[in-house]
Amino acid sequence: MMMDLVEGYLMKKTLYHGEIFNFINLIKKYLMINSKFILLTIFFFSSYLLDVKAKNYDSMQFTCADEIGPLLEFRIPDLQVGKLKNLKIKTFDKIKRESSTVVEGVIKKVSSPIDNSYYFYKANTILKEKDFFEISFEFYPPSHLLIKYLNSQYSDLVCWNNK
Repeated sequence: MMMDLVEGYLMKKTLYHGEIFNFINLIKKYLMINSKFILLTIFFFSSYLLDVKAKNYDSMQFTCADEIGPLLEFRIPDLQVGKLKNLKIKTFDKIKRESSTVVEGVIKKVSSPIDNSYYFYKANTILKEKDFFEISFEFYPPSHLLIKYLNSQYSDLVCWNNK
């Protein structure tokens, strides 16, 4: 009889703890599924409903240099995507960096082919009869410029913003 009481007590305790463990596991599974659903929902809404906008570099002045020193200075005018605007480019002589000339050109703001969250700029000098060189460049703000003189290959320049 004593043995029956002990067995009954142990069986009740085992069943009770088993139910608690089952209940705890059920809660864990529900929270795990629920938290994954919540995270997935937040990701969906943040990626499709929030509009990512590119930083605006219009009206900023930049200086671009090679390993020796500055080669270009220019101010980006207020631009709309795809529109051309006049641009004045201060170019420094490659040998005598103290001497500089100002040339005129046109600049165009171009949207990235991958997405609309990034813009870069393309510019060309306007050739006049007295000008003997042509400059074209692609500026990838805030710090990278690819420059091409006449028919040569593109060269990399590092740029910074003059505040």
